[in-house]
Amino acid sequence: MCLNIDRIEYNVISCVNKAKSILVLEEPSDRVVGVNPWGDLSKEFDIRIEEALISCLKDELRDIVIVGEERGIQSYGERKLIAMIDPVDGSRNYEADIPWSAISIAIANGKKDSPKLGDVFFALLAEISRNRIYIYREGVVKAIGTDIKRRRDPKNIVLGYFDSYESFKALELYIKNCEGFKVLRILGSAALDIVSVALGNAEVFIDIRGHKLRNIDVVAALRIALALGANAYLPGYRDPLELPLDTTVKIDCIVGFNDTYLRKVLKILEKIGFLERAS
Repeated sequence: MCLNIDRIEYNVISCVNKAKSILVLEEPSDRVVGVNPWGDLSKEFDIRIEEALISCLKDELRDIVIVGEERGIQSYGERKLIAMIDPVDGSRNYEADIPWSAISIAIANGKKDSPKLGDVFFALLAEISRNRIYIYREGVVKAIGTDIKRRRDPKNIVLGYFDSYESFKALELYIKNCEGFKVLRILGSAALDIVSVALGNAEVFIDIRGHKLRNIDVVAALRIALALGANAYLPGYRDPLELPLDTTVKIDCIVGFNDTYLRKVLKILEKIGFLERAS
């Protein structure tokens, strides 16, 4: 299938900017309006932004299957493209007016059976509070509103999430056992965290909560991060590029600035028996 990547990029950016304008200018309510197909509470702004993105993407790209966080799987015309979209990653931050949330979209050829992360040829991660958009396009990463500046050595910051002692233990042991002073930051948007690690603004991202993170939250960010030189480990997948696009799955996710930093995390996880349990 011949794809006009320039057209796809232009239209996706246009759709994202329309969605951002709703979030920034209209400030839709955070009132709970239902439950999404994956069992999470849906808030008004989540629904409005996803519906705005779906409406725009189907009008501009057509012949597309859209896997969304709020509306599930929607098909329009032929299955030429498949898009996985997260309307607001960091929704709690958005509703609390904390400037660390993003819109993410990953697009692959819909004609391929069981499309995976490795089939994504275009991915976008747009910050909501700042004019910054990170774009993956056929192996190359660029940015709008900022320069792509990957540090030679990452900052000694650890990004991650925990909801139990076990999920905190990996963070604690990494900080205690790795050389040099480390600080922990819990920022609230996994997608932006992962790209931050790839840029060297932090050295690792750790989320082994098991039931909180889904592929829909991180596919675009992972495509961007891996292209920048980061490395990732997703328990249950031989390669992170095998993460599916045509359905949603719950995942654990560990990302290192490069393979050296990823191996440091995996060594810690091996010590606490997580890798054995996750295999």
